[in-house]
Amino acid sequence: MDQVAYLNITNTIERTYKKLAILALDQSMGYSLGRGFSDIVPEDSILVDIDTVNELKEMAISEDDPEKRERIERALMACMDLTLELDTSSLSDMQRFYMDKGRMVVQGQKIPALEIVPWLQNQNNYELREEMTSELGIFSRAILNPIFLSILDVIQKTVTEKFGFSGYSEYAQFKRNCSFNDWQIIFAEYQSSTDKVYFEKTSIWVEEKLGHPLEDLNRSHALRLMRIDAHDKYFPGSSLKEIVGRTMKGLGFDLKKRKDIIIDIKDDARRNADAICVPVEIPGEVRILVKPIGGLIDLEALLHEMGHAYFVGGFSLEDPVEYRRLTRSPALDESFAFLFMQLLENSRWLTDIAKLDVSDAEKLTEEIRIKRLLLIRLHIGKFLAEKDLFESLNFKDSSFYCVRVNRATGFKYEPDGYLLDMEPEFYSAEYVWGWAGAEILRHFLEKSFGENWYQVPDAGSFLEQISRDGRRNSLKQALFKFCGLELTMPSF
Repeated sequence: MDQVAYLNITNTIERTYKKLAILALDQSMGYSLGRGFSDIVPEDSILVDIDTVNELKEMAISEDDPEKRERIERALMACMDLTLELDTSSLSDMQRFYMDKGRMVVQGQKIPALEIVPWLQNQNNYELREEMTSELGIFSRAILNPIFLSILDVIQKTVTEKFGFSGYSEYAQFKRNCSFNDWQIIFAEYQSSTDKVYFEKTSIWVEEKLGHPLEDLNRSHALRLMRIDAHDKYFPGSSLKEIVGRTMKGLGFDLKKRKDIIIDIKDDARRNADAICVPVEIPGEVRILVKPIGGLIDLEALLHEMGHAYFVGGFSLEDPVEYRRLTRSPALDESFAFLFMQLLENSRWLTDIAKLDVSDAEKLTEEIRIKRLLLIRLHIGKFLAEKDLFESLNFKDSSFYCVRVNRATGFKYEPDGYLLDMEPEFYSAEYVWGWAGAEILRHFLEKSFGENWYQVPDAGSFLEQISRDGRRNSLKQALFKFCGLELTMPSF
């Protein structure tokens, strides 16, 4: 493949990813336009042609310059990712259809499948949460799991027969240039080292909030536990943009002047409950969608997505598409998202910006920290289960999930929901590394600029230095380059 042909590939990737971003926005807003992935990436697209994949492989192998080879491999991974999405697109469309149309019936009330999580988060009644668990199990067992199993079979077939990997786990490790076995050792050691503090703190929290011992509760009750709402009076929907705006302005990032960052908070029944940040143009147009539930949980979501927007909003248009659109690992993106989300653990920020009373700020900080440890351990459990599942190739075996996640969290995880709860592309590990990176960045900022770093423009300039490199650096490389620090797991 010559340079002209390669440039055509990367230009096509740029255009395609923009169209896919617009599709993601439409789907999140609930617009039924009858369009899907295959309408944007048809079977005759050059990006999903196996000859393109093979030519990019050969081009990467023969390239001596490490940076050029890195860019070629990112383009290669983009083409393989798009091929996987195309091969599974009809099944994914089917799954999306049933999630959109599905209804759970709890004591005569019909709850849309897409609203199950926020419904459980807000549901104080133990018996109703139990009933929802049963309903969701039936829905997963009868409708969703056969679709998910078919998707996994297609993924395995594509990565082995088209791409030449032994399985999806090897493919994912090649993409990230990492070893999942190394990650497993790190995560398992971390899980063991935090067992004592986690189970002591969480057991008390569960008893106080839910009135039942931890070992008796399943995932549905964990969702209610993590809905921290005792301080919701401080976070009315009308204040969300104002709180985030004050935070960003202190860093020299004035949202009122940044026309490229568009925040859309709307309680629309058609919308997906999950908040989302979608970079349409990188840089140039970044959209944040939030469907409010009410209270602190909305601010958590907005801060997280704002962290994504802050990072992407600092990219340079002069960077090639391989360093703007593409990445081997999104862990650096997630570190920025969790960095801003962790402001909820900063008592100074809670009193200065969110205007909490000192005593309420201290209580909230403690609860948020326990929740973060729970989430880190949850995603460690999920990653280890996903690794086991893909290495065994026994996709019908839910025991990996139930055992691993129960060991990590103490909550019981129902076997019927194991495929619904899986993260695509081993993304659970990216969240874990994102939390780790955020903790390192937070400590560096506090040491360099003070506990109120969010009010220091120089701290904003420092973060912008990182984002100006785009996705050129891995999380590990960025932390060492800008902070002089190694990537380590967060301490509690």
